[in-house]
Formats: sequence, C-alpha cells, structure tokens
Amino acid sequence: MMKIKASASIWLILCFLICVIILVLALVLVVFPKKNQVSDVQTDIDNVETQILAETNRLNQLRQYDKDPEQFLRQIDVLEERMPQNVELADIIQQIDYAAEEAGLDFFSFTPSVPIAYQDFYTVTCDVILNGRYFNLIEFFNHVERLPRSVKVVYLNLIQDDSGLPYLQITLTFKAFFTTNQGIEELVQQGV
Repeated sequence: MMKIKASASIWLILCFLICVIILVLALVLVVFPKKNQVSDVQTDIDNVETQILAETNRLNQLRQYDKDPEQFLRQIDVLEERMPQNVELADIIQQIDYAAEEAGLDFFSFTPSVPIAYQDFYTVTCDVILNGRYFNLIEFFNHVERLPRSVKVVYLNLIQDDSGLPYLQITLTFKAFFTTNQGIEELVQQGV
C-alpha cells in the first residue's frame, strides 16, 4: 500500500514537472515570439499613423495653397526681403540708423566685419555704438523687430555715460543675413 502511494506521488510530481516544462516551452516557443510580433506590428502602426498625420497636414497646406496660389509667392517675397541676396551694407546702416532715430537714440558708430559663409547663407557681424536712455533702448529693440531685413542682436553692453546725465553708451553686436557672396569682395577690398 505504501508502495502504491509512493508511486502515485512520484507520478503526480512527474506529471506536474511535465506540465511546467510544457508551459515553459509554450511560453518560449509560442507566446514570446507572438508578443514580439505584436510589438513590431504596433511600432509599424505608430509609424504609419505618424506618416498619415504628416501627409494630412501636407494635404491641408496644399488645399490652402490651392485656394490662394499667390500665397506661396508672397511668402517667398517676404523671405527674400528679410534675407536679401547681397550684403547691402548701406541698407543695413540706413535701417539701423532709422531704428535708432525713431527710438530717440544717437547713432555714434557702425563697424562691420568681414562676412562669413554658413551652410546655405552668409552673415555679416556689425558693432554699433549708440547713446541714449534705457527706455529709448527698449524702443530701439521694438523698431529692430519690425525692420524689413532680418537682424539678430547677439551682444549688448551698457555703460553709464560720463557726462553726469542719465545717458548710456550702448554697444550692440548684431548679425544680418544674406544668401549670395555678391558684394563681399568689395567689402574685403575696402578693409572692412
């Protein structure tokens, strides 16, 4: 009787081990690969949804252009005005002088450097010294933002003027952008 109970418990343990082995094999051979396939399919679905969203946005832009085909040409004209082909240094000086005059600042000096080429465009760095009050400087920056040409201020230094009045000597460094190297040779020859 004892022998029968011992052999029954061995068979029971053996059946349990076989079930565990079958379960592990099923997980390794069936479930995990299918889970990886589901994950790959979900990644593909996410990529397709992103592409659909991008194409939907593109379609909406094309429909907008279809309604007003001249819109694209107007945008190109604005970009060409903000970033002209030539350096046009005289135009830069005139626009900065105009912004300073409108803001109530005294235009003291303007010193350009040799233009530098970047990937698809060129930039000329210019140092400007202005004299005036702090609030005039704020107004100057407002005028610079509205200039027809793209100008980016990269450095600002304020020094109290020695005359005893509440005036500041304002040193600015800014960059102006253009798209071709036409006119650069003249600047280099002039010793800019």
